[in-house]
Amino acid sequence: MTVGTTPDTFHETPYITLAEYKNAPTSIDYNNLVIGGNANAQDAELEKVILRASSYMDEYFNANLNATKYVETQRTRFTPDGFIALHPNNTPIIALEDFNYGTNPNNLITMSDPSLSWFEEQQIIIPLSNIATAYSSQGPLAFGGYGLPRQQVYCKYTYVAGYVNNPIASGTAGATSLTVTRSEGILPNQKLRIYDGASSESVTVASTYTYGSTTVPLTTALTYSHATGSSIGNLPNALKEACILITTAFIKVRGDSSMTMNITTFPQANPTPGANRYGGEIALALDMVNKYRRIR
Repeated sequence: MTVGTTPDTFHETPYITLAEYKNAPTSIDYNNLVIGGNANAQDAELEKVILRASSYMDEYFNANLNATKYVETQRTRFTPDGFIALHPNNTPIIALEDFNYGTNPNNLITMSDPSLSWFEEQQIIIPLSNIATAYSSQGPLAFGGYGLPRQQVYCKYTYVAGYVNNPIASGTAGATSLTVTRSEGILPNQKLRIYDGASSESVTVASTYTYGSTTVPLTTALTYSHATGSSIGNLPNALKEACILITTAFIKVRGDSSMTMNITTFPQANPTPGANRYGGEIALALDMVNKYRRIR
């Protein structure tokens, strides 16, 4: 039986946290999402709405822009210049964790050091110097001395792509490290921002950071303490604002009688139909993030 890889389309990482939405100036009542529900029930429902808004954005982007690990298979060829060019389904590319290749898809060679690859905007370049290309009657490869141009090769690789947008587990003021619940996308010497309301701050990951660790050393001490509910990352602010707008629009879908305010500079004398009210916010959100959309 041949087993392939399936598209990784199920994501449980929203673009904003519950606290980020509550800190945003939305002019909307989110304390009555569950009729008769207590504060925990309201928060649980609001988190679901945020997740649905994030999923809506993924559908629009044709991608998930949170840093995520993917496994993909690809059939490609050596270029005339003698290297392998991979075109992953997701960008921006952060890291190549493993790379396997060969002329027989059921008997692939593992590249010993995938960090020697080269990243460009939407592709990963595997230099010839890092590929075994000698003739072999037994091994999985039979490319010849230079990796024959246009020679077909099967590839299977694991990579991380997207923007860092990871929940914080804990961080104490004065500490030179913090703990995250997800490590995807974090790299040494990376500049990141902690989103935590009035306690937001910018930090730089120390050069001593071990890739994949959930303990993140910093070059300077934290100014504020950060608990669960805040996040750290380099996700463009336009994406976060778009998620706030779409979440607000989804809340308004509850009904035309819900207490909401439209995007306007003056109070409305008459009620506005919900279709007109929330449609404008979604249009504004998508216009803000249109540049991030992947064209299939």
